[in-house]
Amino acid sequence: MKKKNVLVSIVLMIFISVFADYNILIPSANNIVKTIKIENYKLKYIYLFELGNYFKIDNLKIGKDGTILAFDNTGKRKFYIANLNNLNKWKAFEIEDLPIPSYIPNFPFAINNDSIIVFYNNYENKEKIELKIFNYMISDKKLNLIKTYLNLSSPNLYNINRSNNFLVYVLENKNTSNVELHILDIKSKKDTLIKNVIGNPKLDVNTKGDVIFTEGIYIEYYNSKDKTIKKIEFDKLYPEIIMNEPYFVTFLNEKDIAIYSNEKLVIFDIEKWNIKDVIYDIPENIVGLTGLNDGSILVNIYDYKGE
Repeated sequence: MKKKNVLVSIVLMIFISVFADYNILIPSANNIVKTIKIENYKLKYIYLFELGNYFKIDNLKIGKDGTILAFDNTGKRKFYIANLNNLNKWKAFEIEDLPIPSYIPNFPFAINNDSIIVFYNNYENKEKIELKIFNYMISDKKLNLIKTYLNLSSPNLYNINRSNNFLVYVLENKNTSNVELHILDIKSKKDTLIKNVIGNPKLDVNTKGDVIFTEGIYIEYYNSKDKTIKKIEFDKLYPEIIMNEPYFVTFLNEKDIAIYSNEKLVIFDIEKWNIKDVIYDIPENIVGLTGLNDGSILVNIYDYKGE
């Protein structure tokens, strides 16, 4: 197939078509991310309003390796993928044989390196609702079913996170009306119900399968080794530090977590069970937090970058 160059609007996006896949070049996209260093921590602010000039930001996930994945259901069902280190170049592609009907505009997904996890609820049989979890490998374009649930509904985009082989997510049990927090080992396909939770918790998982999540006004930590859950009670441990909702949580490494609250980031050591640092003057309009593999902290900001 011959390659075609197409000029799309004033942002000068060049589409190079190669079969179903093509590249998108956005010369100014790296300006979307602002990196700052505060003492021993590197923070990366990504301004989603700016990214929204190119893609729909309602369907977007960022992996711990810095891979960013967006989905656009207008026209053809396209995924767009790039890395935070080079947002000037994106790849657009479709997932062949994806069983999700085109009339479903949004569905949950997660990204890790070459692998995309996709959730699909099949409501065709109302007496037996099926939730299917697929794993799509970008390099070999293979879609594999890894898990099926009955009478459980899939989470939204913000109730999923992944770290290497572990996937953590929230399901609603149609039989009991309980909201369940699950962790899945993608390789072994072993599923563990951690607990029933309230509402839509923010959550994250590390490479060991430990989970950090919000539960109402508290932050809770699940230890995968001994299957215990421990609550971080800031009001008792550190009453001088004001912690209020909304929270965002992420693992920075195997033992440190970052918690956003009240325009600050609290760095907490889960092994020593104490606060290591507090970073102030974080913007208030954040909508996501990710501890990246390079040690930096990605902060999703729902705003324009400005000056």
